Parts: sequence; structure tokens; C-alpha cells
Amino acid sequence: MRYKIIIGGIAIAVLACIAVFPAWFSRYPRGYQDTLRSIESRDGSVEWRFAPEAPSDTYRFGSDNYGYDIQTRIFWGLGWTLACVFIVALSRTMVGGTIGIIRALVFKAEGLGRSVSPLAVIPSFVFVFFLLYPVTINSPLGSLRLFLFQCAVMTVFDLGGIIASISLKTQALMRTSFYDSAVSCGANRTWLARYHIIPFLATDLIEAFATQTVAVLQLVGRLGVFSLFVGGTIMTLDPVMLSSATGEIAGLIGQYRGRLQGARWMLLYPLGTYLIILGSLRLFVSGLHDELQKLDRTYY
Repeated sequence: MRYKIIIGGIAIAVLACIAVFPAWFSRYPRGYQDTLRSIESRDGSVEWRFAPEAPSDTYRFGSDNYGYDIQTRIFWGLGWTLACVFIVALSRTMVGGTIGIIRALVFKAEGLGRSVSPLAVIPSFVFVFFLLYPVTINSPLGSLRLFLFQCAVMTVFDLGGIIASISLKTQALMRTSFYDSAVSCGANRTWLARYHIIPFLATDLIEAFATQTVAVLQLVGRLGVFSLFVGGTIMTLDPVMLSSATGEIAGLIGQYRGRLQGARWMLLYPLGTYLIILGSLRLFVSGLHDELQKLDRTYY
């Protein structure tokens, strides 16, 4: 339904605005830390407060053990999470769509898309985890280069579904009369792809991109639970601790996942933010799917 697209789109736009301009919404600058502070009351007495602090007027989402404001960390880390989701989803759609179209045009065989990967029974998370683990913890690459490498690895896997879908839909277009007419007139593959395939696959590619945003966010969340954070994981040995180098949302969830017995706000606010992102994307994808289903696709 259209209301799903509107509500989901507005929510995504608000999240994107916070991600792009976190300083406008954060109460404190990036990296703000205050482990011990004093409050002077009206009668002149001094009250000392130490981290972690529960949510209050000073720290709306509370602070963690090291005095970092949770709200500030969420706002500044949101950009890393959304950037990863949209970059990987777009890359998967472009690469998978291109390969799918080429396979259909070159091989022209029915059902080719179904045999893309012999390892399809193994979850892609397993491959991504073992490829990223050696370079993510205390990485020498730096946050930005590691981020790009992580996006590249996550793009490579889970391409099979997009390739299969686009291949089959391209084959369906190749059986239409206007495609046969273009072939009879001597059109080459580049012309056929540009004018007789891609324009009619635009809605399918848009839907594939939207669907992939949800899939990538879920993958990032699973990696975060296993302490592989977008942008890098910092491990200290005394004591042994794993923390997010960028403060991205899934990283905060993984970092604070042990906070179920006490100081629950450390986990609940990042988890709530993650669920808001996931819910917004799912709502938008559901509405987009409903709208696209209404289109008259006479070429099928």
C-alpha cells in the first residue's frame, strides 16, 4: 500500500538526515567522555556522579562504563551503518543485474540462473565471517579502508538470487515480439540490452535494491553479534574487551550485548535504533512490492 511507502520513506529520510548531519542532533561533540562529574545543589552540597549513568536530562540515553554518551554514539555511528547498507545493496543490485543480463543474452538457456552457486546451501554469513575475521579485529587498514573492504566482501556473496531472478526475467523479455523484431533488424547485444532489456527491468532492479537493504542490514546485525563491527573491532587484552572502532549501530549492540542484568539502557537504545532502521526498511520494501505488483507487466 502507498501509506507504507510514505511512512517508511519518511522514517528512512529522517534517519539519513541524522546520519549525514549528526552534529545538528547530538547534544555533545563526537567522542565526548565524562567518567566522573560533580553536581552542586542549591544548598551548596556537592554530589558526585560516575559512569555509567542512567538516562536523565544530562544524558538522554544514559552513558556507558567509560562515560560515553549513548545518544551521541548512536547518532555518529548511524552514518556508518546506513552507508554500509546502501552501498552493499546498490553494489549487489548493479553487479548481480549486470551478470544476470549478460548470462541470459550470451547463453540463452532456460533455467541458467538456478545453477549460479553450488554452495548455495551454506549461509553467506559463514563465508563473510571467516573472510572478515582476520582483518577486522585490530585492523591495520584503518576504518575507511576496512569499511570499503568489508563492503566489497559482503557484495560478492548473496549475488546468486539477484543473478537468477534477473536472468529469468531477461529470458522472458527475449521471448517477446518487440525483441524478436529488433533481432531481425540486426540489433547487436549492446543495443538489445540498452533499449529492449534494461528499461523493462528498471522496476525489478529497484525492488531488488530495496530488498537487499533489508538483507544487508540483517547481515551486519549478525556480524555485530559476533563482534565483527563495520569499520573495525578494537580488542584490548587487559582486560579482554571488544569495542567498535566507529560506533556503528550493530557494533554498539555487540559491544553492549552483555548488559542484560544491569545498566540495560546501554543495550536497549542501540537495539531500539537497529529495530527502527529494520522496521522502516521493511515497511518501505513491503509498500514498494505492493505498488509494483499493480503494474501491468504484459511482457511476462
